[in-house]
Amino acid sequence: MRHIWIVTPAAIVLASGICYAGASEIDQVGQKFSQATLAVPRGDAVRFVNHDDVTHNINVIDEDDNALDKGLQKPGESIEQLFDKAGKFTVRCSIHPKMKMTVAVK
Repeated sequence: MRHIWIVTPAAIVLASGICYAGASEIDQVGQKFSQATLAVPRGDAVRFVNHDDVTHNINVIDEDDNALDKGLQKPGESIEQLFDKAGKFTVRCSIHPKMKMTVAVK
């Protein structure tokens, strides 16, 4: 008997946490994000990966200046943020104020 596996856009659980099917990845290197802007559809997640040798602190700020502190991110760690509302979001590191980018969610 032959089995056919169908992969749907449901969340995939990994040993390191949850990985959403539509996840984009942003690297952090040289105390900068790898992109200044990123456009994603509503419901997608963005994974921020710390490739620096210093700790970062990710904050996601919506258009009303509501900030979500994602916590400390040590070198080698990743943090995911699900963007389930449309709008423009500023992502910044509270430790390194020059580190910021924009995520546009449609």
